[in-house]
Formats: sequence, structure tokens, C-alpha cells
Amino acid sequence: MASQRFSLTLLPVMPATADRVRRLLADPRSTHADFEQPLLHDPGATLALYQTVERIRPGAGEEITGPAHALSMIGHEAFRQTFARLPEIGERRIRHLLSPAFAWSQAAHAGWYAREIGALMGYGHPGELQVAALLQQPAVLWLWQHDFESAARATQAMRDGVPLEQAFGAELREPLRHANQRLARDWRLPRLAREAIGDWDPANRLPQSVSLAANLAETACAGWQPEAVELQATLLSELLPHHHRDAQTWWYRQTVEAARALRPLDCPLPARELLYLPGGEEEVELPPLPGRRRPAPKADLQARLLATLRGLLEQGGVERVVFAMLSRDRQRLRARLALGQPARTGPAALDLAVRQKHLFALLLGKRQSVLLSPDKMTRYAPYLDPLPLDAQARRGFYAGALVANNRPLGILYADGGRIDSQGYRRFLRHAGLVSRLLEKRHSQAA
Repeated sequence: MASQRFSLTLLPVMPATADRVRRLLADPRSTHADFEQPLLHDPGATLALYQTVERIRPGAGEEITGPAHALSMIGHEAFRQTFARLPEIGERRIRHLLSPAFAWSQAAHAGWYAREIGALMGYGHPGELQVAALLQQPAVLWLWQHDFESAARATQAMRDGVPLEQAFGAELREPLRHANQRLARDWRLPRLAREAIGDWDPANRLPQSVSLAANLAETACAGWQPEAVELQATLLSELLPHHHRDAQTWWYRQTVEAARALRPLDCPLPARELLYLPGGEEEVELPPLPGRRRPAPKADLQARLLATLRGLLEQGGVERVVFAMLSRDRQRLRARLALGQPARTGPAALDLAVRQKHLFALLLGKRQSVLLSPDKMTRYAPYLDPLPLDAQARRGFYAGALVANNRPLGILYADGGRIDSQGYRRFLRHAGLVSRLLEKRHSQAA
């Protein structure tokens, strides 16, 4: 990609960040330290601050140890003027996979891991590591700002197991590493960020820690691919002090803590998928949220079920998810929960007799799933006519039987967005998670 296309840019910020920073700027009692948390969780806001320092005091960025230090160099008013010009990530699809919020979340997690690694290693300024890790993928952030469709394709590929370097390099039309290095130089990123993006000395623990934190965040946000998890956990165990023998569990716990801290941003959180790793529930005991009692097993399963359905909506490339269950007498199939669209319309209004001739009854009987694209609608018309399909549903959907203990219990349905084979694989993965949760619920009730 030509160098001129990587123009210096104002990256957008998360709406929650914008709201928090504006309130701090409007409060004369706000201290420099008050700005640390919202800025350190948002690469767009942090980059804008550091660029303002460089504009007002060229070269001063080399000595900055964190956002509070940066603000002390330029004052609130200079930052206020810059912040007022920053765009925001749109509210409509902020929690969806196909949104810059996904990349912003990955950056925030990288920063979180780096700060915690720095604290464990006894580094003098963990916040410096956090900023460096937050800004480790400038080309990814740039692509989301300038070519939404390309960034969305690359993110989908990453979620399907393609390495981030390869997925985004294909869309950038050059190696991601080269693009990151160019932006790190042209945007004058902090010294440690540039070192970690470049060719750092393996004996230098600071850029090593930043680079590893970025890789941990990439693996987590890519859906915890088993081989990548094993590799990064091994590298982490070699870096952390010897008394942290179980590096993987430490990583999992930090992901949960990051989710708590980042929850106000309303962005995709890899901790939601952490619950469904094979063996993860036995290896990692997720602590209760502050101020709340640990839920009873049944309530806990219900919460996990809801989180899985939301995960499909946010990370599956769809716009609507419907969860339908058989009645107690197994005579009717009724929608129990609809996410992403107004309830009581279209498939969300589902209430059909099981013995009636329709597609969902067929799927329940054969315990199968289907990707129904628009070109197949005519072929399946006799099975579709009884279903409450609206215009969005007729543009294609996924549907599958939910089975527990070899017994069909309901239907999972999703539509909207791009209906294709990649999305179908993500749908099947979430359907499998829902079936396993239903199986646990029935075993507890037995």
C-alpha cells in the first residue's frame, strides 16, 4: 500500500470514552490522573493525546510515561481542543463483530495484559507498557477508519483461524508488519511502541513484554484457537516470574479482570468465550462480579446461555438471533428469546405446532442444521410458508436443532448480515455451545 495512503489521522473513540472524557474536561476539579483509565482503554483517545503533545512540544513524547504525564505537559485546554475534533464509533453496531469496536477491544486488552505483566516484572512505569501495547496495531486501526469492508473481511478471517498478520496483510496489500512500522514512524508513536513494532533485541524485556501482550490479545480476540493458546501460554510462562507457574490460568484471570474494567465501553469481550473452552470451567474459576453474590448453578447456566446467544449476535456476523424451545408436552415450538431486533415480529413471533409441516419440525426430527440462502427459498417453499418469515429472513438465514442427551429441545435461528459458509461455521459453533448448556441444565434438573 502506498505510503501516502497512511495519512496522519484522528482515529475515532468509543462513545463511552467520549462521554467520560468530556465530563472530566468540564469538571475543574479533574486531575491529570483522573484521565488515565478512560484514555488507557481507548487507542483513539490515547493516540490523539500523544499527537497533541508532539505537535505542541516536538520530541517530548520520547519521555512520556503515561497519559497523566502527557496532560501535565500540555494542560487540559490543549487536549480539549483536540478531543472536540475526534469522531466517535457509531452506537448502532458497536458490540457487533463487524465494527471498529472489536479492534479497539483487542487494543485495550493488549494494554491491560502489558500493564499487568509490567507490574509483575517490577518495571518502573507499567503505564508506559500499557500505552505501547495499546498502539501495537496502528494499521489495523487505520484500516477500520478508512476501509470498513476490508477491515470486516480481515476480522472475519481472523475469527475463522487465519493469522492476523495474513488476514490484514491481504487487505492492506502489503505485510501488516511493514504497515505497522511505517505508521509507527509517521505517526511518531511513543518510543517503546516503535521498538516493540520494530526489530527489538530478544534480551530486552520491555519490548518483549509489549509484543507478547499484543499476541495474547490477538489470540483471545481470535476466539482462543487451541494451538495459538498453547504457544502464547508457553511464551508467557517463560517470561513471568517462576512463582507464577500456571501462566495460562493467570492469562485467563486477567482476561476476566479486563472484561470487568472494559464492560462500560460495551465492546466485544473475549472473556465471554473463555467459559466455553474445553476444560476451561474446571481450570478457571471465574470470580463473582464485585458486590454480587455468586449465582446459583441454575441462574449461572441461564446467564451463560444468554451470553452465548449474545456472542452469536455480536461475533457471528448476524443481526438477529432467535432461541426457540419445545413446550413441556413437546407439541409446540415457541420463541423464548430474540436478540438484535424488536420482539414479536418475524421469527421472533414463532409459535407453531411441531406436527405441522414446516422446516423447523423437519430439522428437529432429523436433528440437523441448515444454511438457507435466498436461491433456495423456492425449493423449500412448502416448508417455509408456515414460518413467520419477514423480509430480512427471506434474504437468508441459519437454523439448527438444539439437542441435549440425544433429544431435540428447540431451534436456534439467526439472520441478517452476510449469510455464507463462514458465518454458518460460526453459527454451528454457537449452536453446539447452546446445546451443551442445555444438556447441563437438564442434568442439574434430573
